[in-house]
Amino acid sequence: MESSKKPHILIVDDKPEAEEGRAGVISALGLRATVKTPQEVTIADIQSASVVAVDEYLEWDGSLHPDTPAFFPVDGLAVIRVLQRHAWANQVSPAFVLRSGELAKLGAALPAGIRESALATQHDLDWAFNKNDERESRRIVELAAATHSLRQVFAGDTEWDGGAGWLKLEESDWSKLAMSQVDACRPPDSSVADYTAGSSWLRWFTQKILPYPSFLLSDLHASLRLRLSPRSFADVIASDSELSHLLRPFQYRGHLQDFCGRRWWRAGIEMLLDEIVADADWETSETDALSMRLSELHGDELDFTEEAHPVVVINSDYVESPWVIDSAEAVRLSPDLWPVFADEPWASIEDVRDDATLKVLVAKEDRARI
Repeated sequence: MESSKKPHILIVDDKPEAEEGRAGVISALGLRATVKTPQEVTIADIQSASVVAVDEYLEWDGSLHPDTPAFFPVDGLAVIRVLQRHAWANQVSPAFVLRSGELAKLGAALPAGIRESALATQHDLDWAFNKNDERESRRIVELAAATHSLRQVFAGDTEWDGGAGWLKLEESDWSKLAMSQVDACRPPDSSVADYTAGSSWLRWFTQKILPYPSFLLSDLHASLRLRLSPRSFADVIASDSELSHLLRPFQYRGHLQDFCGRRWWRAGIEMLLDEIVADADWETSETDALSMRLSELHGDELDFTEEAHPVVVINSDYVESPWVIDSAEAVRLSPDLWPVFADEPWASIEDVRDDATLKVLVAKEDRARI
């Protein structure tokens, strides 16, 4: 790809020399990267950027301070506001992200499990990155490639296909079901997506889809649907068994596939479940049918969840437990920011009784159970 056609990442930092190494890492990953101080950024930089990444804390030369402090950008968030307005005036839509080494301090009141996406929502950003995350450069590259792709789609003559192409959803026996599940999550299609050159779609996908179980599932939620223990699910995926090959087409391979960890198409998993249950003897329970058929496909004995109605539980930070429990031992939650179209969140009754913050999140219809 020609250098001028590669996604461009603009890093805005008051100490540009300290970020040259990161720019080098990004370049090694196949994208262009430029590092500038806030006062060096030009309109041309904004027009060419797929991602504008701004440091949270900025130290300014005293000579740059105006006489009226109210009109001086106090931090990176304020600088982003200025750059966003210039982007709007020039009809471009790069992804604006904050980079901070103190996200926990900035978002102290927000649940740690969704802090990055919640901060982005709160401050009208596309994302908020932790500078101490060793995967930050790679994740910024993923975001830039996704933004660049959306910009090309909405700037061209190709009709928007509801996101199937961008999600890299290939035609299959379950692809129509997958797109119906995408639509059920209320993506900003048509005029809204077109008006924002795709940036509204990007925010919807990063902030409302990837952090929560919906039409895409994490390893834990995928294993739950198959009633496999998380350990057995990991063993299957790492193997070369028939079951592993059967599951591979269900793995999400579209843009931002590694941004929040591996994801799986719910529709593919559900199609497999339906086929297994349909082929089983009518007197066989779903759990037994899955146990026998999945172990047969894997060629070795697998561990399955023993709970009659297994659910994934979270704590007050929205962090999922690495195991499942039965719904009889859990209560439903109504947490802030949780999308209405995502799978209903649960917490263990024991945790709720020990955590006042979690107790407040319990859904009204389940409060009598604690």
